[in-house]
Amino acid sequence: MNRVAINDLVECSIHRWYRTVSEWRGPIKESATGCVSCRASDFAGFDRLGHWPHDLVHTFVSSLEFVTTQLAVTLHEERHRSGEHGRYTPPCRSCAADARSVVTVSAQRHTYDIADVINECAMPRFAAYVEMNANLALNAATRGEWAS
Repeated sequence: MNRVAINDLVECSIHRWYRTVSEWRGPIKESATGCVSCRASDFAGFDRLGHWPHDLVHTFVSSLEFVTTQLAVTLHEERHRSGEHGRYTPPCRSCAADARSVVTVSAQRHTYDIADVINECAMPRFAAYVEMNANLALNAATRGEWAS
């Protein structure tokens, strides 16, 4: 698979994620900070400060992990001709590592844009969400609804 095709695949994935961010309205109720799949992925490192809403980190990580898996399978098939007899063999560690490296480098070219989309689209909505919930909590505490 050539570099242009790989870059296009990663870029399309990131652009789909941009759309998710632009349509995002606030954290979902079941959102859990630091889920296992996000903690285990290098791609979560794009949120260097850990400030992104988990929903957005999770979709970002899931998207790039999917692209990495697709690329690893393709690299493995090209290098090892694993599909000749109609049998699927999972990618070897070398192919998986190479795929992860290539996707990471390709995604890093978009670091500025990724941060910009988060800062311009999601963070104002996230701040409003946090403020609304803080006000709800303060009002409940003021009315004595949280008295111990």
